[in-house]
Amino acid sequence: MGDTDFTTERLLEQASGNQSAIFLLAVRWARERDGSVDGWANFLGEQFAEGWENLRDSGARAVAQVVGLNFASSADSKFVGLEGDESRAEAVIEGPDSEWLKDSGVSLEDNDRANELIFRRIVEPLGLSVEMRREGSRAIYTVSKT
Repeated sequence: MGDTDFTTERLLEQASGNQSAIFLLAVRWARERDGSVDGWANFLGEQFAEGWENLRDSGARAVAQVVGLNFASSADSKFVGLEGDESRAEAVIEGPDSEWLKDSGVSLEDNDRANELIFRRIVEPLGLSVEMRREGSRAIYTVSKT
């Protein structure tokens, strides 16, 4: 393999690390700039919402699965479970890893708040709601029909 040829595994590892770092640093930037992550997170969710329009009428379970996919594609968290049906479903996430938070200077509270607001803005136009709760090192995102 030449210097410019990378395996798919290596590319995915690099991309997921970049995704996590950029997200966490943006959370930190929003906190430092505005004193809160809310404005930035709401804006980001609104920008991504249109891209989820294809999930309209797919139900809560399908949407919760895509919520989980977003965490599975990051380096700092893992998608560990999905339960529920079309009206209510939960995506269970392990993380974020405390080292990622420490290295980026982001609190767990700001990380969780940003993610919940982002996904809330994404799913509301689909007639769904999302609530996040934490159980130890796990975050549970509950997607429900409104």
